[in-house]
Order: sequence, then C-alpha cells, then structure tokens
Amino acid sequence: MSENGFIAPLIGALQACVSVLLTMSYGVLARRLKLIREQSINDMGALGVKLFLPALLIINLGKQLHLGSAMNYLPVLAWSATYTVTSIGFGHILSRTFKLPPWVTPACTFNNTTSLPLLLLQSLESVGSLKMILQGKDTMHDAIERAQSYFLVCAVVSKTVGYVVGPRMLYSNDGEEDAYFEQHQNGASEEPDSPRSQGQVDEETSLLPERAQVARSKVGNRMKTFGGYISSFFPTRVKKELMAPFESPSADVTILCALTGVLIGLLPPLHKAFFNHYMEGGVLNAWLTSSIKNIGMLFTTLQIFIVGCKLGVSLERMRASSGSGKIPVTAIVTIFLIRLVVWPAISIPVIYGLAKKTNLVQDDPILWFSMMLMPAGPPALIISGLAELAKISEVERMAIAKTLM
Repeated sequence: MSENGFIAPLIGALQACVSVLLTMSYGVLARRLKLIREQSINDMGALGVKLFLPALLIINLGKQLHLGSAMNYLPVLAWSATYTVTSIGFGHILSRTFKLPPWVTPACTFNNTTSLPLLLLQSLESVGSLKMILQGKDTMHDAIERAQSYFLVCAVVSKTVGYVVGPRMLYSNDGEEDAYFEQHQNGASEEPDSPRSQGQVDEETSLLPERAQVARSKVGNRMKTFGGYISSFFPTRVKKELMAPFESPSADVTILCALTGVLIGLLPPLHKAFFNHYMEGGVLNAWLTSSIKNIGMLFTTLQIFIVGCKLGVSLERMRASSGSGKIPVTAIVTIFLIRLVVWPAISIPVIYGLAKKTNLVQDDPILWFSMMLMPAGPPALIISGLAELAKISEVERMAIAKTLM
C-alpha cells in the first residue's frame, strides 16, 4: 500500500511501540536473571538524569533553537503548561469524586515526556512513518531531531511543575503539606536514616566530587537566600510555588542546562562555534559538541532500559511483601482513561484546529504532531521520586510502584 495511505503508517507506529516495549522488557529480564544489582540500577538512573539528559538538552536545544525558529517553541511552552495544569484539575476532581488515594492526582497529571517519546521518535524514524508530513527539503533525521527538541522543552516545563506541586499532591491534608514545606525551608529534608545520608545513590544524588558539592552548596545557599528575600514580598502560598523547583538538585540542573542550550542557540556566535562545520567557523563542533552529543545520545535507550530494571525490582518487592499496597480498580481505570484516552481525544482535534484555523502553532507539521503527542502516554517515573520527597508510607510507595508497572 502507498505510504500516503492509512495502514502503512499505522503498522509502522505499532512496530515503533513494540520496539519501545521490548527495550523495556530487556531491562526486566536483566534484573530477573540477576545481571544487574539494585544499587547499579540506582547508579545508572542517577547518571542518566544528572549527566546524560543535561547533555542531550544542551545539544538538542542549542542546535534546533535559533533566531529563525524561536517562535516555534512558544506554543510548546504554552501547551505544556496548559495541559499539565488541566490534568491537575482532572485528577483532583476525579480523586475527590471517587475518593481515590492522593497519588492518583500526580499519576494523572505527569506523563513520561522524555525517555518514552524520544525512543518512540527514534523508532518512527527507522520505519519512516512520518515521511508523509515532511515539507520541502526537510529530511527525516532533521525532523526527528526537531521533534526531540520540542519534547525536551516540554519535559523541562513538566519537571518544573512537578517539583512545584507534585510532592504536596501526595498529602491528604493541608497540615502535612505545610509540614513538608517547613521541613524543606529549614534544610531538614534529609533524615539520618534516608538513603542519601547512608551513602546510597538515587536520581537526586549529586555526581560532583565532595569539594565541588561544597562549593555548589555555598553558591546554591546564597542564591536561595537571595531568592527567599525576593519571594518574601509575596504571599506564603505564592512563595511556596516560587521556591519549590530549587529544592531538587535534579530540577535545578535541568533548568540550568535548558537555559544553557537556549543561550547557545540564540546567540549567533555561539551557535556558529558549536554547530557549524569547522571550515565555516565551527571551532568547537568536532571536539566539544561531538563529545557532549555522544553522552547525550546515551540517555534515551539507557533510561528505557533502567525503567525495565526498576519494574523488575518492583515485581520482586511485590512478591516478597504481603502488604504491598492495594490499588483500587477505579484508580487504575481513571489513570488509564485520562492518560491514554481523554488527552489524545482532546489534543488531536485541538492542535488540528489551531493548525488549520490559526497561525498560533506555526507552519511545521512536525511541531503539530509533537504537540498532539505530548499530553498522552503513561504516568512518569518522577512520581516515585516525588513519593520519596514527600516521605509517604511504604505501603503507598508500593502501590505507586505497582501502578507504574
């Protein structure tokens, strides 16, 4: 059948999805066969979040974002914030209506916006499903890289909002929420028996040497002091929202690297030095840009593999624990419907209508496709990290792990 028909792209998309699922299953199998230890899984997860993802952000945003394409990213920023805030409303209303556990709201709100869609785009490139929406001299490789940069911008927005409101969604009353905020404001977020205080590693653990961590902490404390002075002029509730993203080392590194990529992209001399051919002034391209790109490319596949490994660990814990957390059927149905049915049903016609009737989403079909896909997908693994920050009970953590699986 012609590639302009319906069946060929559908089969290609299904093949891409199967590729993602198989990559994840290899991680489950590796853990099942005891080829990787849980500590190593945490180490690799931390490495991906703290090193490989920032490298990918800098290179993709820096290369794709320039003065001529900057306007393409404004719809992504607006759409990412809009669907995330709307998802919070959906989750909150349904959780109150059906008396669901508190963790259902963040599960409905935050979807996987990095590893899953990035690997899916790579698979779609290999099967050629997006050829029909390419324009002019646009190549499949260039279009996929552009789509990845859109998803990375979406991920920055989603992660920032996640650390602003995510942990407090896991509390059932305002007293617990206030206690959480006070604990973080007073610098007591790590208890003596916490994993990090015992030398264990997770996605929030810094990869810097001890001396560099001390220097970073001093700079960070000064910035927080200045930020606290500025935010002190705002009401308490607003102050919480302003300072929350900077309580997580994962979030502030992501924001910093995103801003670095934007700076490189929008300043013509830097963009030329980083991404032009050497004979055309790209003095950093062959060595610095290439090295950062090499480690950034490790993030997507490695992260999906680690997701599989963590699912394997969750299965082991569920089998070993008699009180592993009960998941109401209504909770699973609610999350499934919002994440995989309601949002695709909303985003596809909304973005199609904006593209057809307005100029708000620019003239780039790859941008339209990316924005249609952004709100869809399963809950993000960030919810497990938020559960750790919120210090909810072990039973609830197991319920969250089972839901993510």
